[in-house]
Amino acid sequence: MCKLMDAEQFPSLARLTEAILAVWPQHRRYLQSNFAERDTDMLRHSERLTAMILRLADSTEGGLPALATDYRFLCEKIILPEEMHFRRTNAYRLTRFDDALEQVYSRKEFMTRYMNGLLVSDVIWLNHCRCMKHYADTFLPGLPEGASLLEIGPGHGLLLCLAAERPGIGEITAWDVSEASLDASRHSLEVLEAKRTASFRQVDIFDRSQRRENDLFDAIVLSEVLEHLEDPAAALSALFDLTRPGGRVWINVPANSPAPDHLFLLRNADEATALVRNAGFEVVESVVYPMSGVTLERAKREALTVNCVVVGRRPAH
Repeated sequence: MCKLMDAEQFPSLARLTEAILAVWPQHRRYLQSNFAERDTDMLRHSERLTAMILRLADSTEGGLPALATDYRFLCEKIILPEEMHFRRTNAYRLTRFDDALEQVYSRKEFMTRYMNGLLVSDVIWLNHCRCMKHYADTFLPGLPEGASLLEIGPGHGLLLCLAAERPGIGEITAWDVSEASLDASRHSLEVLEAKRTASFRQVDIFDRSQRRENDLFDAIVLSEVLEHLEDPAAALSALFDLTRPGGRVWINVPANSPAPDHLFLLRNADEATALVRNAGFEVVESVVYPMSGVTLERAKREALTVNCVVVGRRPAH
């Protein structure tokens, strides 16, 4: 059987896809059509991300084979049942954070496999990969020299690493309610030997007492966090308070994207834009990335998953 990727031109992608096909040969057709949608520029970006993911995989127990197995587990055992529920009910299964805490976040082994699968999805799922490219190639280069950057809920740490690699970015800070999550992000920066360090703090943005008087940033990143919250409007209001006048926010939130810990159901990109605008930001840009193999028109018609990226700016006055 022929190799899916050119190992000379895209060695990291070739290694990742071979690992996935070793545990899930039936996924070949999806991968073939998925990568056929990517032009050379997107493939180069995918290769860059994959090289980062492989270094992280090599630093974990089980290595790349475990990561590939967990990606299949994510698709078949985690997302598929939630998708079936969504199709039957037109609603997410959970709406309360306490339920997500009990059923998802408190299950250590499940969470490890879930997060491993999501790490692979950042390059394999085209909508995820396109969001990462927008962040790296559009948002970060548009920030002023020396801009301070805060990421809330950094997760696997790839966005932090991309910011640390970008010349001109100033101080980088990461906040999360979970110290374990911060440890994971910190580990990623160490493994990837990020050119710049980040400051990590355990902070609940809904608790004003945990903020410092000088907590103001030129750029704030919130990627795939709002859908996990019961009150995303309150979170965006907190972001507005933390953004310097003239500063920007980069919001990535999926619509029609069922998952076991997704609570807030966003129906379309217009709702995402309205959330950011209603928080007080001027909307600078709004782009939508549908799932692989699906046009935006079909995604709208059939309520299929799309990622909505909204760049907001706090008015200077």
